Amino acid sequence: MSLEVLQKRIKTTQEMREIVSTMKSLSSASILQYDQANIALSAYQKNIRDAFHGMIKSGKPFTLPKSPPVESQKTLAVLVGSDTGLVGRFNKELIENALSFLKSEGKNPKDCLYITIGKRPALLAQQRHLDLFAKYAVSNSIKAINSISGTVIVKIEQAIREQHISRVIVFYHHRVQGKPSFIEQRVLLPFSPEDFDELKKKPWPTNNIPQVTLPKERLLAALIDEFLMIVLSGTICSSLAAEHYVRMINMQNAEKNIDESLERMKQELQQKRQDEITEELIDVVSGSEAINNSKK
Repeated sequence: MSLEVLQKRIKTTQEMREIVSTMKSLSSASILQYDQANIALSAYQKNIRDAFHGMIKSGKPFTLPKSPPVESQKTLAVLVGSDTGLVGRFNKELIENALSFLKSEGKNPKDCLYITIGKRPALLAQQRHLDLFAKYAVSNSIKAINSISGTVIVKIEQAIREQHISRVIVFYHHRVQGKPSFIEQRVLLPFSPEDFDELKKKPWPTNNIPQVTLPKERLLAALIDEFLMIVLSGTICSSLAAEHYVRMINMQNAEKNIDESLERMKQELQQKRQDEITEELIDVVSGSEAINNSKK
């Protein structure tokens, strides 16, 4: 490799390192905003739960419809993945985990219905010939997450009406300290009767019981829609935070590899420059000797 070619290669590699470093910084900043959004969503989810609690304590009891046995339920799986790459097996692991979980519950994955959030899991689902009911891109904008969640909730309601879905499970990545991510499953519907039994037994924290004037059916429907929206938005935020964390780790590794490659190339460049200087000196000395010999 010539000196010029090596210099151009070093310049290109340095430019690549700048791009990788920028991507790492963007991912780091994105993780923070998704974590903050999840904290806010968790607080709001508690408020919704308190609203259910207040509805029960106000004398407006309600009963949840009985769910059929798990083996007879028709399942809709919501797969939350990524739009872009540079995240290794992030999306493949999501699909594999979902299919494995469904099989463990006695389900044939081919008989289930799927909604994907993210272009990558949609492509993988199509490659596996899964019954894809709807597919959506996932936005990196915090403001767009609620919009995506609302659209997906409407689609879930459509699937319940048209496809007789009785169970909805969300599969998504969740980041924990010391580990890039792991995959969680959350049953979105039906609600667990145990949760509401717990609220019935739990005392109201003050002496002032809330007064509810809305008809219980209308209030219950509004609370359920809001709860589903918050939970789904939270899973999307968790998935995006995990995605950017994985990408940040990958960019850190790429930076390390690029730095090692740059160091090798710089050493090679230095050696080539030294070799050229040595050759030039030899040529000068040889020429000088030749001139001196010719004068004798």
